[in-house]
Amino acid sequence: MPAMHSLPPVHRPLEDALALGPALLARARSAEAAPWLAASLVEGPAVVLGAAQRAARVVDLAACAARGAKVLRRATTGTAAFLGGRGVVWTLALPHAAALAPDATARTVLNRNVRGFLKGFSRAGAPAHYFGREWISLQHRPAALLGLDATPDGAVLIEVFAGLDAAPAIPPELAAPDERVIDRWLGKAPAALSDVLPARLSLEALARAVVEGVALRAALPRIDGGEAPELAAERFQPITAPDDPVPPGASAAALARVPIGWIEAAALADVPRVPHVPPARAWLGGDVLTARWLLDALGRGDAPARGEDVDAEASPLEGATLADLRALARRALALGRGPGG
Repeated sequence: MPAMHSLPPVHRPLEDALALGPALLARARSAEAAPWLAASLVEGPAVVLGAAQRAARVVDLAACAARGAKVLRRATTGTAAFLGGRGVVWTLALPHAAALAPDATARTVLNRNVRGFLKGFSRAGAPAHYFGREWISLQHRPAALLGLDATPDGAVLIEVFAGLDAAPAIPPELAAPDERVIDRWLGKAPAALSDVLPARLSLEALARAVVEGVALRAALPRIDGGEAPELAAERFQPITAPDDPVPPGASAAALARVPIGWIEAAALADVPRVPHVPPARAWLGGDVLTARWLLDALGRGDAPARGEDVDAEASPLEGATLADLRALARRALALGRGPGG
């Protein structure tokens, strides 16, 4: 009978909690092809950027350094999460989109798989709702932020970030101007977990309740995953470069507003050729929730590579459209070919 593997909630450095995503995704993609779920108890202050967000467009790095808030980057795409003190990171890795929800597709994977988290939060005493895109509402206030990635073969990584002591919104004094103009929370006041959960509920108890809720919603037995995997935490060290993760030598980034916030693109300078893989012509990024492989494939001009067919239904995509991304890539390439480009 299929089962969900889980790791018990434990305290981890935030860098290790972020490294757990790729490690569990590798386990989910193994021969056993089973879903994995873990909860990490972490400490801030830190801003956790989405995988494709350019650092200086989201945060004021100098202000973050002055406050002692690390700026880290996770493996999943989406918008940035602020962890002002104690918090939880839940990591869900699926071998395919329908591993927990039989009717889930690449395009509905967030909607279907968030339901288990809603059940867990509600069981812990905070009625939870999801209205689409990047956050979960607890007691009618935004309180948990979602991240998403997928592989070309259909495996899925979902991360959920929530802070006990501070809401997930980046404080205005740490945010860059382009970030401050976005109403990320649709006029609602974001909440810390301490604002919306029963006072006597511990962070550990909440972390366990959510893990149990995911398993119950999927109607799968939960089995102990044993020892935690070896983690490559060196990939998740603090960011200091303003243009990270844009490759060196790229043109200035072009921006476009989309429903989730911003998308960005930059024309790339000559890059080393990889056999059988068309070279990237543009870097694509921003706040969009999608698969990183899709952004890479679009940056190559939609040329399929390693089976990466740029199909409207092949990848999760929330907060922007393929047409939005293609149009911005073309604009960046045109700017890059201009005088001085």
